[in-house]
Amino acid sequence: MPSFRYRAVSPAGLAQHGLVEAPDLDRAVELVRTMGLTPVRMDSQTGAGESRPFPLFRKRVATRDLILFTRQLETMLEAGLPLLSALETLHEQTAHPELRLAIDRVRADVEQGGTLTDSMRRHPWCFPNLYANLVHAGEEGGLITSMLDRIASLLEYAEETEQRIRSATFYPVLIVCELVLAFGVLVKFVLPRFASLFRNLNTELPLPTRVLIGTSDFVDRYWYLCLAMIGGLVVAWVFWYRTEDARRRIDRFILTMPIFGPIFLKSIVSRFARVLAALVAGGIPIVQGLEIARGSLDNRAMEEEIDRMKEGLMAGEGLAEPLRGSKIFPPLVTRMLAVGEETGSIDKMLLRVARYYDQDVDYTIKNLSTAIEPVLLLVLGVAVLFTALAVFLPLWNLMNAFRH
Repeated sequence: MPSFRYRAVSPAGLAQHGLVEAPDLDRAVELVRTMGLTPVRMDSQTGAGESRPFPLFRKRVATRDLILFTRQLETMLEAGLPLLSALETLHEQTAHPELRLAIDRVRADVEQGGTLTDSMRRHPWCFPNLYANLVHAGEEGGLITSMLDRIASLLEYAEETEQRIRSATFYPVLIVCELVLAFGVLVKFVLPRFASLFRNLNTELPLPTRVLIGTSDFVDRYWYLCLAMIGGLVVAWVFWYRTEDARRRIDRFILTMPIFGPIFLKSIVSRFARVLAALVAGGIPIVQGLEIARGSLDNRAMEEEIDRMKEGLMAGEGLAEPLRGSKIFPPLVTRMLAVGEETGSIDKMLLRVARYYDQDVDYTIKNLSTAIEPVLLLVLGVAVLFTALAVFLPLWNLMNAFRH
């Protein structure tokens, strides 16, 4: 029988987790609820669940499609339209095939008495974990329309940030691609002619030229070994990436990597602060809010920090104290949380944190090209120097050979 690992919240607001066996996701949710718990997250441990065949060939739902769906659903519910009628209308108007099918199934589940959250969680390809968690918070607090507005705002900001990063990195990526192409042409067509000419003259090639020609000859002769090595590395990476330790190390590196690390860190902190502020303002218990906000991060290193915060809160230490000395959370967050706890306005302080880091991310992205330029110039300088030595040293030696 399939197994499902659950995260739930007790009536006292305490987070709990465990494993249940059930024939399907619906039955697993019912079993958790019979324990007196409110399910927050359910993960299949055996790959069971409702999924269509060949998921690799699904047409992924773009963020802009999800934003449009969320805004339309919010508008209809705000106007007083019943949920089933709103879903029926959106099913008729949505053009994306995967999202259209998911809306139809969600509507059918809700019509049979299911919650909107549980129905959306059966379609993670269309509704990410963050989306379903925030909808759950809106249902629990009776603020579904305002929560849909916050979800759309988060998605719009994430989409805008991604587009700006792409625009800022387009030119450096183009330069690197052209550099790789130039190296390929040089190694494949230019340097081999020097090699044959020098062999006829019994003159030794310079070291940079020998390195490039040797690389070209190795790839030409043993291309199948190169493909096998690349394939082996990819397979090894996939299996290693699936381990918890690998995800933790990679996620921590993402937050500390040069240039892009601060952008990712500030974006995640802003998202966490904005989500938790919305949950607290909606009347969700703080422990449950931390659990839901944790599911919105998608970063193991940050999730561990939230677990520390939650454990400290349950031990009576508050929110700020467990984060003191954290190597990930900026000190500003700790200070603002401490002020929010003292004044009883945690949600307002969290919103200020979110706005501050949103502005900081905007400023960093605007100056991203300036930050990349020194690294790009260094790489280009080394590449051009090596190429010049590989090309002009043989010519110099060839001129000397003709003179003698």
